[in-house]
Amino acid sequence: MVDITVEPTLVYVEEGRHGRHLNFDFLLSGLTDRTLELVFLKVAVYDDDGLVTYRYLNRNAVGPAGIDTLVSTQLRGREPLGLFNPFHTFPLDLPLDRLRYMFTFRDVDTAEEFYHGDIEVMPSVFSQTVELELPVRGLVTVLDGHDYFSHHRRFDMETARTATKGAMQSNFARFALDFVHIGEDGNTRAMSEGEREANYDFRFPDARRFYSDGAPVYAPAGGEVVAVVDGQPDLYDQVFDFDAAVAANRVHDLAGNYVVIRHNDNEFSHMFHFLNGSIGVGVGQRVGAGDLLGRIGFSGAATVYSHLHYQLMDGPDFLMAQSLPARFREVTLVSGGTREEAFNVAIDTGDIILAG
Repeated sequence: MVDITVEPTLVYVEEGRHGRHLNFDFLLSGLTDRTLELVFLKVAVYDDDGLVTYRYLNRNAVGPAGIDTLVSTQLRGREPLGLFNPFHTFPLDLPLDRLRYMFTFRDVDTAEEFYHGDIEVMPSVFSQTVELELPVRGLVTVLDGHDYFSHHRRFDMETARTATKGAMQSNFARFALDFVHIGEDGNTRAMSEGEREANYDFRFPDARRFYSDGAPVYAPAGGEVVAVVDGQPDLYDQVFDFDAAVAANRVHDLAGNYVVIRHNDNEFSHMFHFLNGSIGVGVGQRVGAGDLLGRIGFSGAATVYSHLHYQLMDGPDFLMAQSLPARFREVTLVSGGTREEAFNVAIDTGDIILAG
């Protein structure tokens, strides 16, 4: 009745500070013309000795059912349905050697139920070899990372492949980080008292007033520069035209001005949204950790706030390569008046860091 696959096929466990995270999705495709409703979803976790724990969502509840937290639960005939894995975080000490996912569907017309209980995922922990430093300096926050609710995480790849005519083959932002600077006033951009009361989300009429705008970007580790794009305009006064980029086979333009550094055969740092004309390195050049690369601007699909988009990937072409979980050699985590040194650590949405 239903074909279910995992996106991406290689699933990594990200070892966070507060839990072990699974960052992958399901793609469901109906094999008949019937309309099916997902009414039960369960994961069972095993180690070598047997069942360790389980989680589930279903419709048997008073008030909004747990399964209604999913984006969509209805599979209409043969149309594909992207489903974000809701069981995304487990305790740090829990083994995640093998996970079995079980689905129950109900025909909306006949109420007949169908079971699909053999989706197995055996994630691995990515063995990062490059020692990364933060590519920015000063007091910064990860305004958007790759937690379950971030926009980086919520790429429906079936929709993305269709929208880009097949140009985008992977969710390049699956483990991405958006670095934004924080000023002495504790804000991410300069504003009057009245503006502060009226505008507390990311949207702001002039991205140039973000403290990140024009801030320097540094190489997070040594390596060879393998891709540079400069000369793309900073879109302070207009919106990135995604449809036009697709029509012209320029999907890479969503990154704006960017730099890619090859650290080794399997680890590449990708940095997006540089200021037009600010990049000072070229393809083939060797750089060391901490070398100045350029400055943050508002090129490409920088959306609504000035930031540096960073991700570690397993190849140089971000539309084709797979995103990798990244750990940083040393960071200073800031929380109110306290500071904590952390080593070989993953960071994510909401973290405030004193870098450099």
